[in-house]
Amino acid sequence: MQIEFRGRYGDGLGIALWQADGSGPEPAAVGHRFVTPIETITAHYYIASRDHVDPAARGGLAGVALRGEWSDTRAALAAGGGAPADLVLRVPLTTPGADREGEDWHYRDGVETRYLRPHAPLTLLCGGAVVLEFAPARLVLTEDYRGARSFADVRIALVFDATEAYAPSAPAMRALTDALLADLAGRPVRFVVDAVRLTPHTFAGAGRTSGRYAEIPAARLELVRASAGARRSA
Repeated sequence: MQIEFRGRYGDGLGIALWQADGSGPEPAAVGHRFVTPIETITAHYYIASRDHVDPAARGGLAGVALRGEWSDTRAALAAGGGAPADLVLRVPLTTPGADREGEDWHYRDGVETRYLRPHAPLTLLCGGAVVLEFAPARLVLTEDYRGARSFADVRIALVFDATEAYAPSAPAMRALTDALLADLAGRPVRFVVDAVRLTPHTFAGAGRTSGRYAEIPAARLELVRASAGARRSA
């Protein structure tokens, strides 16, 4: 079972990446630098869904399809005249913390790996109302430079640690929240972003510098399957 998502810039979706000079809402911070076969890269320190910096944006990603059973969720959406496209995922402000090489990031054999920590829960919304929240311990971002001739060739992916979904403190759409939780049945989920593509669109202001928007052409919220060992011991 999984919910497929997509975050196109033209749809008011995607993620934002930036540094900060301290004159705005975020503390001053610039990401680490590392040398690649293409050029020396300065990593963006702050990451969030687009709506964090663009009030007109919808969020980070919108639903595309429900794959698998999701029987209660399908029924709840249909009862409210909704569809998977009405589901929107927002990524909160996310950073690498102290940004220490060897602990918060490393670059080995042409692949950079960053361990990022969300400062608040991720939220799944429908019609602007939060229906589920997720609090993964970290997000793992990878940039694969192997064989790349320019930054456009770099393969960027993002995977969230497995986590359980939970209801917001006062769900405004109780029927849909209950349906999603019933279909998940307490099983953990993981959010997987198969590709992140930087766009030519930039932003600045409110103390934010080097700001750039990125699209997410394909992502999914999936149930985490138990390992074979776990199934045998059950």
